[in-house]
Amino acid sequence: MDIRRRNTKTKQMIMTVLSDSSSALCYEDFEKQLSGTIDKATVYRILQGFCDDGKVHKISGNNGKTYYALCHHCNSGNHNDNHIHFQCIRCQTILCIDKQFSIPVLPPGYRMTDMHCLISGHCPDCFNEIADYEKK
Repeated sequence: MDIRRRNTKTKQMIMTVLSDSSSALCYEDFEKQLSGTIDKATVYRILQGFCDDGKVHKISGNNGKTYYALCHHCNSGNHNDNHIHFQCIRCQTILCIDKQFSIPVLPPGYRMTDMHCLISGHCPDCFNEIADYEKK
């Protein structure tokens, strides 16, 4: 039996945090929600295992942080995360936008193994707050 695939209470706690979130999460989000009950190395090891198993994918934010979000149509060794990610420049929230986009054709001899698409701007909540403020 592969011990890494064993479901543990710690893995369940991290998966619950991911499942309950409507946006991608960075380490500080996990730390805050888990109240420091799990050490940093364990959180990262479990998240990497979830990535390897096709349960979670990583997003690199414009702020240099790595964010994690649940996968919807992936499995071990086969990530199909060719959707757009959006990061709000005001609140820093990162969301998966479930719109597929065309993968560009690469020149001969190049082989793609991974692709990331991060669009920055204002989320609807922040945009509305800015617009309301400007009206005053």
